[in-house]
Amino acid sequence: MRITIGVNFATKKLEANGMPLTMMIWDLGGQPRFRDVVGDYFVGTKLAIVTYDATRPFSLERLHDWIDRLKQNAPDAELLFVGNKIDERDEGTGVSLSQGQEFAKQYHAECVEVSAKTGEGIEEMFELAARILLNKLEGNPNPVATIA
Repeated sequence: MRITIGVNFATKKLEANGMPLTMMIWDLGGQPRFRDVVGDYFVGTKLAIVTYDATRPFSLERLHDWIDRLKQNAPDAELLFVGNKIDERDEGTGVSLSQGQEFAKQYHAECVEVSAKTGEGIEEMFELAARILLNKLEGNPNPVATIA
């Protein structure tokens, strides 16, 4: 298992609606000890991919604080909720997709599920993120977006 210690950075290039798009992705550690460090990384964020552990319901509830911190630094950021570790979730346990979607509705956002381990749903998640960004950045001649 690999966890983020503090902050990692990556870029993802893809095409959406026939338009090239470069996503700058800041992977921020979700542990409470990193709370005071990550606020500055939220500034300028256009879309936050808010990830929770689909095997652990408490991880979904802990997102409220992170979203509040995000909105303090990037009030116009769109949200995309992502339930990870679906390959480890046993039937009838953890957070179901419908529970994740209900949670996301509070923030007028969409919710999808992925497995970072197997790759299931990852490309679809990035394609959805790209569509959300393009809707937000419509008319921007330089489509470079920051994702937290």
